[in-house]
Amino acid sequence: MTGLDRIIDRILSDAKEEARLTLEAAQNDCKRMAEDYAAKAEDEAESIALRASEAAEELVENARLEIEQAREKMLSDTKKALVDEAFRLAKQELRKTEFGKYRELLTALLTSSLLDVTAKREEAIAKGEATGEIGEYRVVMNEADRAAWGESVVRAARCAAYRHMGAARVDRVHLADETADIDGGLHLYCDDVCLDLSLEALLQSLRTEIEPRVLAMLFPEA
Repeated sequence: MTGLDRIIDRILSDAKEEARLTLEAAQNDCKRMAEDYAAKAEDEAESIALRASEAAEELVENARLEIEQAREKMLSDTKKALVDEAFRLAKQELRKTEFGKYRELLTALLTSSLLDVTAKREEAIAKGEATGEIGEYRVVMNEADRAAWGESVVRAARCAAYRHMGAARVDRVHLADETADIDGGLHLYCDDVCLDLSLEALLQSLRTEIEPRVLAMLFPEA
């Protein structure tokens, strides 16, 4: 082998070794990169899984809350509907009570209101907040009640209020010619001011006070 051949062999040998080392380094780099990517992919997968789990839990919780809200609303709507019906039936029963009791109810409503507004007017006059007496007390009922017992109710209320109001005032209490579109009860006009003493208004004023008891009877375990 000539010197030139030896030089060529050495060059080829060195080139092969360099290529081997370069390939080995590249393979090592690829391996490290693959390991890094695998680690990152694993971390990302864990992160994605965690986020997915959190999102799923949030969706489940939101669904639970929506179901609970829907249940509460349904229960609330049911309670309201039943209470409304209870008060509707109460008004119906009040309206259907026998003649004597219903007449007594109307008389009591009218008498107590006459005494109340008269006392308040006297107090207002004493404080200088009003300058004169109520000029007219006008009683308005629905058509059926007016025809059946309007005059007798007004007459009975005037008699009951006479001692506290005096003759001059009770003489200003009279049954109006017009009628009101109400289920029962009456309207009392003191000059231009109307006091709503209808059965609807009466039950509505009582509702805040007695509704908890009605609910307790309708839903004893709630």
